[in-house]
Amino acid sequence: MKIVLVRPPFYALFGLTTPKMKTYPLSLLSLATFVRERGGHQPALVDGENVSLPGLAPDSDAGADPEGIMHRGIPRMVAVLDDPEHPIWVELERQILAHDPDLVGITCNSGNMDAVRLMVRRLNHRSVPVILGGSHPTVLPEQSIRYTSADLAAIGEGELTLLSVLDAWEYGASVSSIASLARKENGQVITNPRGPLIDPIDDLPIPDRSFINRSDYFGEVIMTGRGCPFDCSYCASKNIWGRRVRLRSVPSIIDELKMLMEAAQSDISPSCGPGDHERPGRWVVKVLDDTFTVNRKRTLRLLEEIIAQGLNRFEFTGGVRADTLDGELVAAMRKANFRRVTLGVESGSPRILKMIRKGETNEQVKRALTLLRDAGIHSHAFFMIGLPGETPEDIELSKKLILEARPDHVEINMVTPYPGTDIFPKLMPEDPLKIDRWYRWFHQGMSTHSELLGYDLDRAYEDFLQFAQDYHASRGAGN
Repeated sequence: MKIVLVRPPFYALFGLTTPKMKTYPLSLLSLATFVRERGGHQPALVDGENVSLPGLAPDSDAGADPEGIMHRGIPRMVAVLDDPEHPIWVELERQILAHDPDLVGITCNSGNMDAVRLMVRRLNHRSVPVILGGSHPTVLPEQSIRYTSADLAAIGEGELTLLSVLDAWEYGASVSSIASLARKENGQVITNPRGPLIDPIDDLPIPDRSFINRSDYFGEVIMTGRGCPFDCSYCASKNIWGRRVRLRSVPSIIDELKMLMEAAQSDISPSCGPGDHERPGRWVVKVLDDTFTVNRKRTLRLLEEIIAQGLNRFEFTGGVRADTLDGELVAAMRKANFRRVTLGVESGSPRILKMIRKGETNEQVKRALTLLRDAGIHSHAFFMIGLPGETPEDIELSKKLILEARPDHVEINMVTPYPGTDIFPKLMPEDPLKIDRWYRWFHQGMSTHSELLGYDLDRAYEDFLQFAQDYHASRGAGN
């Protein structure tokens, strides 16, 4: 069976199309590799984030932070989504149909559901069946199928479900009993019970990067584990991977890194001119785990092996929790050439941190950032604004923490009540089947719930963005 796996455009709608702004869709590479190696199927990938067209580039904002570009580019994004005949949708359809697929699989998060709907409708007119996957269909399978008119939706981890669908269709069998699958039947949406997760995840083949052109992206990405044991009220990870963390073995990760190193060393295109042969960031590896340092013993063992194997030629980046860091671990990260890490700090208000079940304190954040700064590891701290019950005073506490903890970079995100999170029903009392304009569900600035707060969230977000801009400017000036 021939299947095309698609990442719909979202950041591209704001003009964020340069390689520096993109990482390749590792989840789709994993799916493609799995169904080819385990079922003999013929997958191909189409990445909507790579469709660069005139009129989509940002207006002289090349040096600006992506969140600023997106916030200012909202009207342009909405205009593209309001035009079903925009060239970007025509071009995506052309690229998909060029592979003559038996099935198209589209990965979905809440913010790109309107793009998905446009694409599915075009494919429906061509009588091409579509299966959805990703975070949004996992928690809202019926809504996803009805909203987009797709035929099927995979729930949770997608490899086994997608393989079962392709195998069934290849032999003319029914999909009615496939676990973790939602489907249309007699005007209804039927959702089957979830099946088991893949365990151990070393059973998954290493994703084959030859499905994409790496020069279209910045650096490499790798996942060393699936799942997160924490229970933050704003996060839906537990609905996709579960709260039990499944970690890959250290030898498996090292094997993949060696493959990436071999590719980096041999990646010279004869078509490039002198001095222009390196693809963007080929020695950078981003770890996509929810929290790379979730298991201290495994993390130290992996870092030691990276150093021993000379794989610290790579420059690593990944997400960590402040309360998982200590001097020994940070020193090992630096020796393994972790040059940049991200931390979800979220708020400087102890009351808000307790309410969202973050499980961290301001003192732990300050200590972690001091450890990272002393080790020479660049820190990128995420804060959010617009949590239920939050007040302007809480926002001021976040600003105070930023000034005291001194992260190297601050990113301000607007709270987005994603389906599957505990804050979704608190901030979205409306039936999800009645919600339209899902493009509002992203972090860079379209309020979905100002009326439930005691302040104007859009205005407060812009104020916080300006604070962050001033903070970065003061640090650049050496203050």
